[in-house]
Amino acid sequence: MKNISIEDIVKEMKIKAQELENVKVKIAISGQSGSGKSSMINTIFGEKVASVGSVETTLEIESYKQNGLEFYDLPGCGTSKFPIETYIEDCNLLSFDSFIIVTSNRFYENDEWLINKMVDSGRSVYVVRTKMDESIANEKRDNDLEKEEVYLKVRDNILKSTKGIDIKGIYLISSVDGIKNDFKELLDNIENNLDGIKKERFLMDVTPYSREVLQAKKVAAGKIISYSATVAAANGLNPIIGLDISVDVAILIKLSKKIGDIFGINEKEINYTTTKYGLDGKYVVSGKQFAAKFIAKEGVLLLLKRYSASTASKTIFKLIPFAGQAIAAGIGYKMTFSFGQELLEEAYDLAYKILDEAKNKTSNHFYENETLKY
Repeated sequence: MKNISIEDIVKEMKIKAQELENVKVKIAISGQSGSGKSSMINTIFGEKVASVGSVETTLEIESYKQNGLEFYDLPGCGTSKFPIETYIEDCNLLSFDSFIIVTSNRFYENDEWLINKMVDSGRSVYVVRTKMDESIANEKRDNDLEKEEVYLKVRDNILKSTKGIDIKGIYLISSVDGIKNDFKELLDNIENNLDGIKKERFLMDVTPYSREVLQAKKVAAGKIISYSATVAAANGLNPIIGLDISVDVAILIKLSKKIGDIFGINEKEINYTTTKYGLDGKYVVSGKQFAAKFIAKEGVLLLLKRYSASTASKTIFKLIPFAGQAIAAGIGYKMTFSFGQELLEEAYDLAYKILDEAKNKTSNHFYENETLKY
């Protein structure tokens, strides 16, 4: 049986980390201008990446990217620039993992053609009806229909348009809200229809919209911590005296930024969420405190003082051949892993509190009796 060296373990971990870093989840989204595509993309990302309110029709493919998650807003099908005969090739549709078609009123003939073609190509297709809050208010005013009756009416209309097509589901949402109606089910089903590392990448980059997703993010983040700790162990094999602290700080800061992004604990996402749901400003303060503790170099160095004795020993042990290098590697791993666990718990706890308050705020609005499955 072949002996596995520390170098072998480090090499394997680096490969896994690189694969996770490089993988892309590409999702195409199609729909008429004003149907709520931009609002939906912003809600999925947890920050404003797409402009909202434009009345112009998309003339080119517009992409919105957050780490490994990529959304592509497609131009209209059947125009002079994108004729229906070459639309699939022109938009490179077979390169996408999933396809979402969005409407705020009804489907057109070209929409139905596109859904059929994407289903036939083996892609997962999701049909989304946006602006349900407006529809409910309008139907109540015009036809005295209750919420449940509006849901049935809208769903029935979509079922007629997609009859016989093997779509993954129909989702009725409010474009501006990611934690009520069918938004959670839409994102859950996109995730469930992805395989392996792409599923993991999607979970890491999508906004935390349920407690189950937060738990899944915690598992994924734990893997990243293990990768980073292994890299720190590899640095323990480097016999250059005096570089240990600076190398460890760089690893820890990079790790902190990744974990913060996974849980939406960064300035952009916290500001977006607190504004959107009218949350207490204390979460903005908490986000700044998180960054000061785990991302600012001064905060990281302060945390490292807890391991000052081990860090000092690390440099000394490097002077001892073989055994000393192994000990140094072990100390580097333990220090980074311990830092990562504290980082993970604080990021998770803050994201949990933000989600919980957003859920409570939402339950007081249009859909007071709406089932929120957490």
